[in-house]
Amino acid sequence: MKLDDVGDRDGAPVVYLHGGGDSRLSRHPDDSISAELGVRLLAVDRSGPAVRGRTLRSCADEVIAALPVARFAVVGWSAGGPHALAVAAAAPDRVTRVGLVASMPTPDGVAVLPRDVRNVMRIARVAPRVAARALEAWGRQPTPPTGSLLTDEAYARGRIESFRSGGLWLARELAYLGRPWDFDLTDVSVPVTLWWGKDDRVCPPSIGRDFERRLPNAALRLVDDTHQILFTRWREILLDAAA
Repeated sequence: MKLDDVGDRDGAPVVYLHGGGDSRLSRHPDDSISAELGVRLLAVDRSGPAVRGRTLRSCADEVIAALPVARFAVVGWSAGGPHALAVAAAAPDRVTRVGLVASMPTPDGVAVLPRDVRNVMRIARVAPRVAARALEAWGRQPTPPTGSLLTDEAYARGRIESFRSGGLWLARELAYLGRPWDFDLTDVSVPVTLWWGKDDRVCPPSIGRDFERRLPNAALRLVDDTHQILFTRWREILLDAAA
């Protein structure tokens, strides 16, 4: 797994896990923000050549093995959200805090996702290569606006990097996100902050409310924003994770 290690090298480690169809570059591009906040940002990439047989738990183990730090917080955006929870469940003695940012839902909650997302998840479970071709076509579309030109450009670069090796990695990921997860939400005992935009049409706020009910120690922060809340609230998200 590729990893960007930026910000304050002596700061509080925060692991960032990107969304689906994104990469480690899909974040606020100004890494001086991390340094200013005293955060050592470790942005881990799941994109690249597809890994057959990967699950949420095995991916979490890969992430943990790649980290150069003993203890850390973890932030996951969109499809990175379930992965952040899996990391916390797999390493309860190492994870200090979790930030779920507009996360994808548990498998029993996918009905609230947009129809096109539900359809490609369904296809991915039975014909991942067919799903991969559809995802690659989607990946060539412009990324949604994030609120500033600086972050718009970073989002677009992250999308290009995501599909550099094709879309099969994402198809396989969406397939396992739609199957029963190989860990329990009750295994996530650390504090979890749920960041959600009221106007999120990709992963609606009802997902955040569901996580707040089901996680042992979670608090929902519902703000005036969209699915791109990661970019507009980047500073606040990092500051909370490093607390």
